[in-house]
Amino acid sequence: MPADRTAFEILIREHSEMLMAYLRSLVDDEEIVEEAFQQAVIDTWRSLDQFDRSRPFGPWLRGIARHRMLVLLRSRGRLRRRLAEFERVVAARFALLEQRSGDTFAERLAALRECLAALPDGQRDAIDLVYARERDTRAAATALGLDWETVRKRVQRARGALAECLRARGILPEPTA
Repeated sequence: MPADRTAFEILIREHSEMLMAYLRSLVDDEEIVEEAFQQAVIDTWRSLDQFDRSRPFGPWLRGIARHRMLVLLRSRGRLRRRLAEFERVVAARFALLEQRSGDTFAERLAALRECLAALPDGQRDAIDLVYARERDTRAAATALGLDWETVRKRVQRARGALAECLRARGILPEPTA
């Protein structure tokens, strides 16, 4: 270990309690204090070649820590303002959604049930077995007394018809090309 690094570690150990107390006197947020302490130690190590060895180490270290604390507090303030703005935008968008019909779960479920009821019996039965009763298309085919390919096609057509019905009601968006 280089002599400078060893000396630095000793200096930091000797001043760490004082530095933590100083940082705690500036803010009452332990997370910020810890972050400022760690960053101040890193900043101090990086600028160690600028330290005037004829002067005391403690005040120089506190100056670096105070600067780091100010930078952290400014960045946290900007972050809080950005988060507040984001929350306002999200709240406004949710308010718009609440004004549109078909956006609640109950409304969407009612629309889906109406679209299901409009399907031809064969398609509705296939959808019921595959989705509501969670059977695969082969088991659904057996239950309906049909071949697998017929049931697969009915499910495919029913899904298409449901999508069109839900699009017509404004529940599903139009497909993008």
